Amino acid sequence: MRARWRRRSPWRDAAAGAIAGAFASFVMEQAQKPIMKAGSDATRAREQAAFDGDPPATVKVAQAVARAAGHPLASRRAGTVGGELVHYATGIGWGALFGLLAPRVAVPALLAGAAFGAVVWIVGDEGIVPALGFAKGPRAYPPSVHAKSLAAHLVYGAATGASFRAIALVTH
Repeated sequence: MRARWRRRSPWRDAAAGAIAGAFASFVMEQAQKPIMKAGSDATRAREQAAFDGDPPATVKVAQAVARAAGHPLASRRAGTVGGELVHYATGIGWGALFGLLAPRVAVPALLAGAAFGAVVWIVGDEGIVPALGFAKGPRAYPPSVHAKSLAAHLVYGAATGASFRAIALVTH
């Protein structure tokens, strides 16, 4: 007897991807803490100098959105919370995209996720974020900053792929 397979729903895949992206954002955040500590004192000093006291891009986005909505963020704490919301919203959005793409590509989930994380890094961190003025251009930062960011995004991608696969096993 032939097994009956339910037809894939892009909406269901996007929702599963969004959930996976939210979880992966949390995993990435936890991984970033030790990743950012990697390197010598001199390396970390060069990284700090490159950032020149700028808040993270996610905080800058939150501040811009709040200003555009007519409610500027009044405190540093509000900026931090807003930055977290931007981080998770971005992870959820990229995760939804992963959910739409992954089932249609014959690649193991973990590998697909890691590759997707690299794409998110190059397109988002290295492209869109500086193009919109929320960070300096890629040449303004030492190679270690890019390597650490790539590492964090590989973790995000792998966690997205693995959790999407787990969700798909339960829901399909």
